[in-house]
Parts: sequence; structure tokens; C-alpha cells
Amino acid sequence: MSELQKLISLDQDARDFGFDWPGVEMILDQVCSECEEVREAIANNEPPARIQEEIGDLISSVISLCLFTGFDVDKTLTKVNKKFGSRMELVKRLAKERGFDNLQGQSIEMMLELWREVKAIEKSTESVL
Repeated sequence: MSELQKLISLDQDARDFGFDWPGVEMILDQVCSECEEVREAIANNEPPARIQEEIGDLISSVISLCLFTGFDVDKTLTKVNKKFGSRMELVKRLAKERGFDNLQGQSIEMMLELWREVKAIEKSTESVL
């Protein structure tokens, strides 16, 4: 059993025991709180193990959100992998069209510009369908 499957089982076991969230808003608040804890741990230059622990808490909260809202975690991950993979292929294609073999050393502004362009292309393609 993968660690992800163990986390899903632990979450389900807690819910079956009655240790469950009252609603989606509280889970979203927890996700935001965990993001802040990760940010603080990094900003405070805490040890890597502490940062990893906070990232783990964030992952756990996101998994709880997925399960609470009735989504299968594996199917959700499959969808996001497909979406991110597709976007990155388009980013690579656009970068190559502009003369870049890769984006190493490029500004974050340039990368974000490519990302926004890819999202706009996706949106325009969706509206045609």
C-alpha cells in the first residue's frame, strides 16, 4: 500500500469513527492555515524536517478536502497530471517557438507570461468546443 493510500485509509477510518469535519468551509480554512504554517516554517528557516512536516499537514488537509467533497483521490490526481502535463507541453512548445531550448535562467515574469498564454489558449479552445 502506498503512503498516499495509507493517508486515504487513515482519513476514512477517522471519518468512520466520527472524527470528521462539519463542513467544507472548515476544511478550506485548515488548508489555508497549513499553507501559512509552511510559509512561516520556510521564512523562519526552520529545519528541513519541520518544513517537511508542515507540507505533510498541508497534503493531509487537501486529501481530506478531496474525500469530503466526494472525489476519488486517484481520479483527481489523474486529472491534474493530465492537465499539468498538457500545459507544460504547450509551455515547452511556445518556448521553443521563441528560441528557448529550456527555461533555465529565465525570469519568473517570462515563465508566468507563458503560463498565462497557455491558459488563454486552453480557454479559447474550450469555448470553441
